[in-house]
Amino acid sequence: MTPLTQSLTEGTLASVVDLARTQTATLTVADLAEHAGYSPFHFSRIFSSHVGIGPGQYLTALRIDEAKRLLLTGDEPIIDVATAVGFESLSSFSRRFHATVGVAPGQLRRLAEHLSSRPPRPFTLLRPHPSSLRVHLELPPGSDARGDPSVWVGWYPYPAPIGLPRSGVLVSGVPHLDLPLCDGAPFLLGFAVPAQADPLDMLVPESPLVAVHPAPLRDGGEVTLRFSAQAASGRPPLLSALPSLCRS
Repeated sequence: MTPLTQSLTEGTLASVVDLARTQTATLTVADLAEHAGYSPFHFSRIFSSHVGIGPGQYLTALRIDEAKRLLLTGDEPIIDVATAVGFESLSSFSRRFHATVGVAPGQLRRLAEHLSSRPPRPFTLLRPHPSSLRVHLELPPGSDARGDPSVWVGWYPYPAPIGLPRSGVLVSGVPHLDLPLCDGAPFLLGFAVPAQADPLDMLVPESPLVAVHPAPLRDGGEVTLRFSAQAASGRPPLLSALPSLCRS
């Protein structure tokens, strides 16, 4: 048994993530804990400190991410997609999918059809707040090779892009922006979409450019969001169907 610590080595975390991603539909938290050499209780606590959400939430996020891909790359009935990713009932799958993606499974398919003809344009869904934060956007070199990417910056209750954000804005071609703070959702997350992205790239990106501020933000000031390609380092997949927020 691995001695109890408050951290997982990079190798152990990478191994756990790889196992979770390759056997998503059948794994349990106990399976991941055994693989890492911890009790389920201690593993859950340590995993949460690294990733920002618990291992059970993480496994569900991977299942929903795979379900999104199956829905958008095939025409199988929704019940078959639910079964394929490890859900035992259509009702539980549909509830969890809506809660984590922000739209129902059938709506996601319709959203992809809509995006094929009408890509989302910059828009704002900001809640008023007496304090604001200046956010500097730092994208990796070459990310604008095909034009300015669309960049979503939003407030979430957890440091993971699960569920629709409480507040946020979609911008393009700006180096910084001023955001009102958001009570109850102190985590700032960003996501960049290439200028010529197709609906699949927008809704189920393979390697999205993401940025997560590591600590909750409850006071005004300035921060920098540094975007990088999502790696298999434990970071949860992007589940939010952000284009559904655009009503135009």
